[in-house]
Amino acid sequence: MKFSKGAAARLAVAAVGSLVLVGTASAAFAAEVGDKDVDVNVNITPVVGPGSLSLTVAGTSATLAETASGAPEVRQFNGSLPTVTVSDTRAVGDIPADHFWYVVGQASAFTGPGGASISADHLGWTPRLVNGGATGLVAEGEAVGTSEDTGVDAVGLVDKELLFATTESADVKQGGESSWTANAALVLKTDKGVAPGAYSSKLTLSLFEDAFTPTQP
Repeated sequence: MKFSKGAAARLAVAAVGSLVLVGTASAAFAAEVGDKDVDVNVNITPVVGPGSLSLTVAGTSATLAETASGAPEVRQFNGSLPTVTVSDTRAVGDIPADHFWYVVGQASAFTGPGGASISADHLGWTPRLVNGGATGLVAEGEAVGTSEDTGVDAVGLVDKELLFATTESADVKQGGESSWTANAALVLKTDKGVAPGAYSSKLTLSLFEDAFTPTQP
C-alpha cells in the first residue's frame, strides 16, 4: 500500500502520539479485509478537423521480370507499380480556388553486385488511371520511355514525371468523391552486356498541390 507524503507524515505523527500516550503498548498492524476494483472509462472521439489531401500506396515494392524485348541488343524487364491513391477529405469550401493536385515519380539508379549500376534513364513507365471519378477532371500522365527507346519521351524516370493529376481540386470533389487511384506499367531496358545479379532502385512518389498562375494579357 502506498501513501502520499502528507498522509504518511500525518500517520507518523499519530503513531508517535499513541506511543507517548500508551507508553509501552505494542504496535498494531492493519489486516486487509477485502478490496474492490473500479473501472475508469473514457470515450475519446475523433478530432473534427478541416480534412486533408493525402497520398497512399498499396505496397512497398515492385518486382520486374524479364520478357522479350523484340530487339537482339536489348534486354527488357516488366512489372507494375502498386496502386497509388490520392484522398481528399476537405470540404469543397475549404479548398482554395484555382488549385490543382498532381502525383509525380522519380527513380534512383539501380545498384547491383560489385558496384554495378543501371542509371534511372533505363526505367520508364506507362501510367494507367484506375479510378478517376465521374467528373472527368482526373487524368493519367503520358508514357515515359527509356534511354534504349527513341523519341522525345525516351528519358526515363530521372526527373519527376507525371503519374496522374486533376485540373481543379475543388471541382473534382463536387460529385461527392474523395479518392482517386492510378498505377503504371514499369519497364526496365538495358543492353545485353549488363552484369547479371540482383539490382534495386527507389522510386519516390510525391503528391503536390499548386495554384494556377494567371497569364498576363
